[in-house]
Amino acid sequence: MIKHFVKHQLDIISEEPWFGDGFRSKIDQLTDEAAFTKPLPALHSVAELISHSIEWKREGIRQLQGALPQLTMNSPENWKSNEALKKVGWEKLKTDFYSAVNDLVQLLETKEETFLDQLTTDKRYTKRFLLEGLLDHDVYHLGQIAITIKLLK
Repeated sequence: MIKHFVKHQLDIISEEPWFGDGFRSKIDQLTDEAAFTKPLPALHSVAELISHSIEWKREGIRQLQGALPQLTMNSPENWKSNEALKKVGWEKLKTDFYSAVNDLVQLLETKEETFLDQLTTDKRYTKRFLLEGLLDHDVYHLGQIAITIKLLK
């Protein structure tokens, strides 16, 4: 089952997962200008969505490693502003996103199947449930990124 989670994570990132376009085909060709553009005032930019995804993937990894939850919906890191993210830069955001994916994959590849049935340190979820949530979160925001890019055109 751990191999399933690794494969699913890598499929979501690949250019052509079973459900359409993956992160690579959506974000790798974006210019800085497009990445930081909000097609409508109420929507997030692609850069904001990627930053948000990085933070939650890192949080998930910390919890899988035994840390207590830190990131919340109200944490300032949850949704950083475009202005703050422009200082980081689009290339660095993409690098950080792919690095977080790689960190998750490397962590999982060191674990036995019994790892999935262990509870998180706060005893709220199994690690399987947390992993499923991380993957669902990626797919959800990939959909938002696809819509945002479509609206930019």
